[in-house]
Amino acid sequence: MNILFVNNFYNLFAKADCGASQRSMCLIRALAKIGHVDVVSFVDDTVSDEPNVDVVFSEMVEMETHTENRLAKFFKLFCKRNPYAIYPINKKKSKIIDSFVANKKYDYIVIRYLNYACECGLLKYADQLILDIDDDPKEVVLMSLDKTKTWRNKQYNRLFANTVNRITCHVLEKVFGGFYSSPNKVYPNVVFLPNVSSFCVSGLDADLPKNSHKLLVVGKYSYYPNVEGLEHFIISVFPMIRKQIQDAELDVVGKMDDGKLRSLCESTAGVNLRGFVEDIKSAYAGCGCVIVPLYKGTGTSVKLVEALACGKAVVTTPVGMRGLHPDFQEGVDYLLADSDEGFAHNVVMLLTDVEMNEKMVRSAFGKTQLHYSEEAFSEIVSSTLCSRR
Repeated sequence: MNILFVNNFYNLFAKADCGASQRSMCLIRALAKIGHVDVVSFVDDTVSDEPNVDVVFSEMVEMETHTENRLAKFFKLFCKRNPYAIYPINKKKSKIIDSFVANKKYDYIVIRYLNYACECGLLKYADQLILDIDDDPKEVVLMSLDKTKTWRNKQYNRLFANTVNRITCHVLEKVFGGFYSSPNKVYPNVVFLPNVSSFCVSGLDADLPKNSHKLLVVGKYSYYPNVEGLEHFIISVFPMIRKQIQDAELDVVGKMDDGKLRSLCESTAGVNLRGFVEDIKSAYAGCGCVIVPLYKGTGTSVKLVEALACGKAVVTTPVGMRGLHPDFQEGVDYLLADSDEGFAHNVVMLLTDVEMNEKMVRSAFGKTQLHYSEEAFSEIVSSTLCSRR
């Protein structure tokens, strides 16, 4: 079986540093277990180190500019059948892919994200096309409202989000199949494919941390929901925790690109800015619980899955647990907080009640091994592709 994987945005085989690149690599590895994978990458210096995977093209192709007047933007809102009206094709990329398809028979063509499928001109191969939607495209558009200043543009983006939703449904009805990272199926012809972490432990340590008053948060702080979430936690939640547990500490792990957040971390008592760490296992090992303070964003928080896979109790928000497999139960496998007071209360409870902490860790760890391993990920990909032929 021959599979063509089209990469449009990451140097895939370099070190994965975010959820999107981790998912791409998991998908490539899963595909390589059922066939030979050729990779067309529109990123320079993409070199495969994976068995059964060859990079057949690696070169940056410049973006094509598409100017729009107000009338054209207005008519985009009513688009129902033509995806290229909202995601214009890049003729150079399309021509490069066509040349490979013409010279070799591919059973499947796989790409992540609808806009990139359109940009690369892949909809003509609908019968072979597998589209990994990952995050809800409509929610991605709506998230941009936070950065939109004028009332008119906010209204336009709300209407445009509905257009994106219609187009996504239309495309997915035509293609061979698709994957989606939410267990709540909202699109046709898609299969739930959960995000998995690139790091996990093989088993729980015999001695789980006892009476640790250290919290851990892990993230990439060039992503504004991570920045805003951590900033809010440090200002509004952490002081309440310190009132009840005076020696409570918060370790902040991850590359810190935001200067304002860096200053806040460095000036707040009990907050330790660790930055990037080579051995993430050591960061998890000493903490009493992990926090995932997300109040905005789409899709699954891979850091939530990673914490559970590393055998740690987690406190998060309704946004932070979106996309989590339905087998996970609030109060059994993780704690959920929809207020600052609730967040602080849950953290204090996990740091002081060792028996509850360990019980939650063991319950969540077993379910993570079942649903969020690379083996489980590969099985979903394999069964989806093979069962539909």
